[in-house]
Order: sequence, then C-alpha cells, then structure tokens
Amino acid sequence: MIVEIHAHSSVHSDCSIADPVAIVRQARKKGAQGVIITEHHYQWSGEEIDALREKSEIDNSFVILAAQEVETDIGHVLVYGADETAGKGTALTDLRQRFPEAALVWAHPFRGGKVPSREELTNPLLDAVEIFNINQTPMENYLGLKLWHEYKFTALAGTDAHDSKDVAIFSTQVLHPVTNIKEFALEVKRGRCIPFVKEIPKSGSNVVLTEIIMGTKGTDEVRNRLITKQFYDEKKWQTAKKSFAIREKLYSSGFGAGKYRVPKTLDVNETSRLIIEEGQRGDILFDTLAYVAPEIGSVYFNLSAEWLAKLHLLKLRTESLESSLKREEKRFDSYLRAFSSTNSPYLGKAEKFLALLREEEKRIFLSEQDVFVQCHGDYHPKNVIIGQDRMRDISTLFISVIDFDNSIFMPPEFDVGYFISQLAYQFHDTPHVLEQYTENNFIKTYTDFTRGTVKGPDRRVQLFKLRGNMSIASFLIKVGKGVSEDMEFIISESKSIYSSLSGYAG
Repeated sequence: MIVEIHAHSSVHSDCSIADPVAIVRQARKKGAQGVIITEHHYQWSGEEIDALREKSEIDNSFVILAAQEVETDIGHVLVYGADETAGKGTALTDLRQRFPEAALVWAHPFRGGKVPSREELTNPLLDAVEIFNINQTPMENYLGLKLWHEYKFTALAGTDAHDSKDVAIFSTQVLHPVTNIKEFALEVKRGRCIPFVKEIPKSGSNVVLTEIIMGTKGTDEVRNRLITKQFYDEKKWQTAKKSFAIREKLYSSGFGAGKYRVPKTLDVNETSRLIIEEGQRGDILFDTLAYVAPEIGSVYFNLSAEWLAKLHLLKLRTESLESSLKREEKRFDSYLRAFSSTNSPYLGKAEKFLALLREEEKRIFLSEQDVFVQCHGDYHPKNVIIGQDRMRDISTLFISVIDFDNSIFMPPEFDVGYFISQLAYQFHDTPHVLEQYTENNFIKTYTDFTRGTVKGPDRRVQLFKLRGNMSIASFLIKVGKGVSEDMEFIISESKSIYSSLSGYAG
C-alpha cells in the first residue's frame, strides 16, 4: 500500500497553500492509495476527515488519515496515532510517555546539512526516521538512504508537501493494507514499511553508479530520479569534475530544457567524491533503433545528429590544443601497446593505421586550429537517451546525452566520424539497421542543422572514423576479443578507410 505520510493543508497550517481537496486528489492522481494530513500541532478530527472525503468525491478504497507534526527537543517529529494534540516544545521523552501506542517518526533530520549519528537515528524513543523529504537537498536525501542501509533503522519517505502539486513526490510503502491511523502506527512500530524507492546499481571500474527512482509514477508519469556516482579513484574523480564542468556549461547554454538536453547536476561532494545527477526517463538510442518503426527511428536518429551539431555550434573550449595533442599521442601509444603486448596478428596493419592518424592529426593541429571546438569525445548510440516528458505526448520528445569524461578539443568531424564508426560497429550484426540509418543521412542532417557554419571536408570525417575504429579495436583486445569476428570486422573497415586516405596527396 502506497501512502503519502506527510502533507500540510492550508486549513490548519499557515505555512501551506495546499487546499486539502487538492491534496487528496493529487495523491490519488500520483498512484497513492492513501494520504495522511499532518498539520503543525493540530490533528484533524474524524468529522473533518469525513467531510473532506465527501468534498473530494473519493471512494472508501482510498484512505484519508490524520496525524500531527510536533516541535520537540530533537527537531520536528511526526506523531501517528495520538488521541490529542501536542503543544510546541514537547520533549521527545514526554511525547513517548504521553502517547505510548503512537508511532513517532523523526521528520527531515538531514535538512540543513545535518548528519545525525547512529545513536540519534536508532534512538529507541523513535519508531522510524523520514529519510526522503522535499525540503532536503538531493545530497541530504542520498545521505538518508545511505545511512538507512548502513544502520538499518526503520525508514519512511514523506514529501512534506505545502503545495498540492508536490504531494506524493516521496511516499512510503506500507507492507500490509491499513484502514485507520492506529493500524498505520502499528505497521510503523513493527517496521513493516519502507520508502517507496527503486535502486539499480551499475558498478564500473573505480566508480559505483546507482540509479535511484523514488515515488510513484501516477497519471502524470513523473517520478523523482537520481543518478549517483561514487568515485574511489582520484584520477577518475578529477576527470569526472571536468565532465561536470562541461555539462554545467552546456546546461546553462540551452541544453537544460527543450528538445536537446544534458542531465542536470544536482550536487557535488568533494569530500566523499560523490556526484548526484538528475535521472532522465528514456531509452538509449542503441536499444530503440533496432525495434521501432523506421519512420520513428529516423526522427530519433536525426535528433542525434542535430544534438551534436548544436553542441559544436557553441564553439566551447575548456582545454588547450597542446593538452589535446598530448592526450591523442598517449592514446595512440596505448592502442599500439594493446596490439603489440598481445602479439596480435593485426599488429602490422595497426601500425600503418596509427602512423597515418598521427601524421594527419599533427598536420591538423598545426594548420587548421581555427576549426577546433570542444567535442563530446565518446559520442555514440549508447550514450544518447531518447525520452518524452509525457509518454503519450510526442511534443515532449527530447534527446539527452551522457558521459562527457572523454571530452576533447578537436575538429567537429572528430565526433561525427567517431559516431559513424561506432554506429557501424554496434550494428554490424543487424545490417537492416545500417541500411535504414546511414552515414550519409547522419552527415546531411548534421550539416543542414549547422547551415554550413560547421562543415569540414569528407576526408576529416573518414580520418576520425579510422580513429574511432582504433579505439574500438583497443577495447576488443582489452576484453579478450582481439581475435574475433568483431575484430575482423573492425580491421576490414579500417583497411578500406586507410586505402582511401593514404592515396590522398596533401
């Protein structure tokens, strides 16, 4: 049973603008099966609740209950199941003695950057702790989640709504149905309730990434989503901060809303090496192109070209030419080591490919510096999210792009060629996808969007396709596929590109 356990109405809480009827209807709309109105030092009577149900035109399957929020010596405490109203300044000890059968829940204890101790969170006078609250920051809510897992106290989630639009953003899952406040209090006291949250861990090398989805979807299909990234390696943390800085610049430069987006960074904690981002609902482009109708897939595919063009039109610069050249040299060295250290049968070919890449990139760095822009650096179908703010409203379609850790200052064709090489590799086992979504279509859409402002010769696109292939080949060797059909495909593609490039005199 999903319940909004913490909502204030304008009737008995001066701090609220939420009409109680609107509170009830919004809770129902969000998919909750009950709501508990918790006024400051006031508890609705049974008669008031009956009148509210009648005004709200809600049937008896939806539970409307009343509780109170009391100011105590430890802060605000939600009291469920008291038979009378408690006054301001009541000590927690007195509250416990006065209402032994009630459930006492510490409200928003992390608000304002507070970090309660284990002893405070597991205080035997308390029956539970509210870990999620709209008046706590994302970092504070995350801290509540983390300490709940660590200390294993009984936890709840409540919105602390003072406006009806906020109702049921955070809600509690009661494991057994309840029909009155005393039954709810007993479920809390017995620990038979948890925050309504879904955690999806996605661990990587020296980083733990978790998607956290809180609250119900409801008819508006909007849920609170967070992506937490916990870093354990100093080098990766420094890279992540650079990535964050680029996203922040993009977010403030037109990528914060509308059709073309990047996720919003909600919090950065230097001490714990933690970044919290806004999670975005949607599917990655790679997953959608293989199964959607071609006319729909073409819209998504074209959006990916337009997003990239919009990025390049900003002409951002966050690093120097010299640092970009050094990074490329280091990568070429690492690619060559990957082939040589494994005695790859493709070593000779790789040496030729990499020699050409080194020569051509140096020439570009020396003679074509005016075309350089801040590139994404790892732009491919698995880093592109296609979503809609409202599932049934196509006008809310958007494209968002993630993972700027490899962003680099290069010619715009770097991203274009890299995307095309990854597209060919990721879908080489499903040729019907590549027949529908072609290299030429991507380049044309990209070029049309820039209106010629960002447009380089085809040769550079081919050059960076080869560069992308070397990145893929190095990855294949790293994961033990240095001799495989996938590698044979990459080498074959690279030979074709190399032949066309090496015949060029210039």
